[in-house]
Amino acid sequence: MAAASPPGHPGRQGLMSLVAGGGSVPLSDRAGGPDLARGLALLGIALANTVGWLHGSTWTVLLKQQDATVLDRVVDVLLALTIDNRGFPLFAMLFGYGIGILHRRSRERGESAGRFILRMLRRHVVLLAIGLAHAILLFSGDIIVAYAMVGMLCAVLVTRHRAVMPVVAIAALPALGVWGWADGTIGLFGGDGYASAAAPDYVTALRLRTEQAGADVATVLIDDIGLLSPMAIGVIAARLRMLEEVVANRDLLVPIARWGLGIGLLGAVPLAAVLALDPAHRVLDAVLLLGSIGVVHQYTGLIGALGFAAALALLAERVRRQTQSADGTVAPHDAAGHASGGAALRRDAADGGSAPRVVVAAVRGIEALGAVSLSAYVGQSLVAHALFPPYTLDLGARLGSAGAAALMVATWLVMILLAQALRRRGRRGPLEVVLRRLAGSSTSRSPRTDRSPRTLRSLGSPRSSPSARSSRFSPSARSSRPGARP
Repeated sequence: MAAASPPGHPGRQGLMSLVAGGGSVPLSDRAGGPDLARGLALLGIALANTVGWLHGSTWTVLLKQQDATVLDRVVDVLLALTIDNRGFPLFAMLFGYGIGILHRRSRERGESAGRFILRMLRRHVVLLAIGLAHAILLFSGDIIVAYAMVGMLCAVLVTRHRAVMPVVAIAALPALGVWGWADGTIGLFGGDGYASAAAPDYVTALRLRTEQAGADVATVLIDDIGLLSPMAIGVIAARLRMLEEVVANRDLLVPIARWGLGIGLLGAVPLAAVLALDPAHRVLDAVLLLGSIGVVHQYTGLIGALGFAAALALLAERVRRQTQSADGTVAPHDAAGHASGGAALRRDAADGGSAPRVVVAAVRGIEALGAVSLSAYVGQSLVAHALFPPYTLDLGARLGSAGAAALMVATWLVMILLAQALRRRGRRGPLEVVLRRLAGSSTSRSPRTDRSPRTLRSLGSPRSSPSARSSRFSPSARSSRPGARP
């Protein structure tokens, strides 16, 4: 999963489902799977976005540094196998899943399509403002801007005929292929980091980021239209309640998780091999070959992201049932009632028993972080901004991938603790509060009663970026700036 821009770039990685979280649903009632995925994806975003802060070494594939120590290269290869071009599709899917839930609730309340679109417009305008502030003040690899604008298009399309979203998912695939091609060939054209990352002072960096943000807004619906593909998949998954009613969808989720993760890992091997064996392109220097390998990396990353989402939904549900069973309560996501929950518990036991306590604690902590993903995403940029630029500690010129990754992992762990503290107090993240207050947090009420008896869950909000928008760089801009894609 790369971070900021498309595939392995800081921006594209992603965000999280920035739009999700549209109803006034108690934090304790949120579906665990999406929050767990967002929380882990935040780590991918942070790792992928480091390519947007490091500078001074010529790029190779996936905007990694050609000149790297053995330890740095090991970290680069691990990221290429698990994060780059895997994180940002995951974020986009979760974003689309949030839009799908909001639309479903809107229809159940009897709201007209026009009113739903107006509410989504308001919400996405607020996201756009947050994204622009982030892109200008902190990080050139922002992806919130792209999510806000492409997400608005997705919100309009979701009100059309049900067949539209599958068509959109397929139609936007070529744009993802362009990003993959750029990731495979970027090392042939030079470049050694974002201009703003190497700026000698904050004022210069601010000017450079402002210029880049303006260009991104002008071209986002062209450069980033590929995000519609995973967003559309997320909408389709929301129609099935795939990540909310895990027990009912288990027979679908298990094969998706197994095949998706396997294909995602296998498809990442060729580009990771280039990174490990020939980063300077002394042997492999053919644009066609490298571009094709990059496309494979990108498309299998989309499949891998879907598998990752399915696997985490299964894990989150198992932990939730285990916790509720210990408390003597029934899992709220078991649509078929207590008997269904008991059957699921017996099946889980047959599959490997209860999750260890450390796993349960980790899952709950990461879920808490996922619930404040928008705030955490921007918070990670604040920390990186204090560490890497020349006008702060200048670690971007002195550290490689391994050192930068260690710092961002530490940041992520601290953020988990902060997120848990917020959850214990029943509070949301600061930017989540801003989004809810400025954009509205609930749909308009209607005399008509809900058609579905099932409990609805909200998905919290925020490329990244992993590689989250991990650092997303539009293909046309990659020659001049780094990007990280989860």
